[in-house]
Amino acid sequence: MAPDSRFWRHQLGEATQRGRKHMLFRATLPVFLLFTFFTTQTKAKTEPVAGSCNVLASYTFRHKALHGNYTALASLSPSTISPSTSPAGQWSSRIQIHIPEEPAIQRYIRHLEGEGRITMLKALERSRPYLPVMTEILESQGVPAELIAVVFIESCFDREASHKGAGGYWQMMAATAQKLGLRVDRWVDERCDPVKSTKAAAKYLRLFYNKYHSWELALAAYNTGDGSLDKAVGKIRTSNFWELARRGAVPRRTRAYVPKVLAAAKIIRNLEAHGFEYPHGTPVYDFEPVRVKSPLKLAEIARWINVPLDTMQDLNPSLRLDVLPPDCNVNLNLPSGARDEFDLAYAKHIRR
Repeated sequence: MAPDSRFWRHQLGEATQRGRKHMLFRATLPVFLLFTFFTTQTKAKTEPVAGSCNVLASYTFRHKALHGNYTALASLSPSTISPSTSPAGQWSSRIQIHIPEEPAIQRYIRHLEGEGRITMLKALERSRPYLPVMTEILESQGVPAELIAVVFIESCFDREASHKGAGGYWQMMAATAQKLGLRVDRWVDERCDPVKSTKAAAKYLRLFYNKYHSWELALAAYNTGDGSLDKAVGKIRTSNFWELARRGAVPRRTRAYVPKVLAAAKIIRNLEAHGFEYPHGTPVYDFEPVRVKSPLKLAEIARWINVPLDTMQDLNPSLRLDVLPPDCNVNLNLPSGARDEFDLAYAKHIRR
């Protein structure tokens, strides 16, 4: 979403990183993820997160291994889609992006297969814990799962990537993120949360699609804003992105951005056809959100439940300072199964 988003701009060190290790829990995954919800009980002064059916709103969320070596990427292939394979499967059979044989798209496909191959491989590896939940969110909000390609282009799945004020997986500007309901301040940056940021991005993309009735134009608006795009559409009197691009009616960066995303989308439809392999095991992104009434430090919590600090950091990526904010108006995400141990330690803490 950064106005001058460039192809794989973070590959050569333009991104700022905090250097955290990503959590890798080995497991296999079916064509689509399976939701399993577990209710939580109130103990000490912690509270289960209130809510109903929003993803990760009130329950433990986990991706269960079922069978085979399929991954979320495999599910993006039209030949594997079945409406019965997931709660959001209805979108899989109805929303498909038409990817035309445009020279610009073919050029970027060749780039990813060749010069950009190493970067693509790194992005694929980073994406493994998050692809299932991210694509599920996109589909549940009426956005094609293939538009996960935006993350491949914007941040290469590096949540610490930052460019000219844009940040997080989807590279949103702070003001845009806040308008979409994300918290961005000195304590919290929810652009780095894979679930919350994806819900916001899906909402944004869907709004643009509802306005233009074109995924190409939705991507163009995501990159350059709908104000300048409206002017281009009105001036040339066409809603065909490729005609707008040929006439130079959209910024140069946007003329490049849309085919880049579509090139990545076409590759992830069928990785093997483009010289990539499907990962044989997908890490489990598994945690339990709770509400805590104290501004605890992640390092302190990690000691209480005997897990590495980087595990708590990976589960709570939006906490900029590794501490819950003074207003405690965010969830604390615990490793699944650690709730009882945490509650005992927290009860002792508040009695001090």
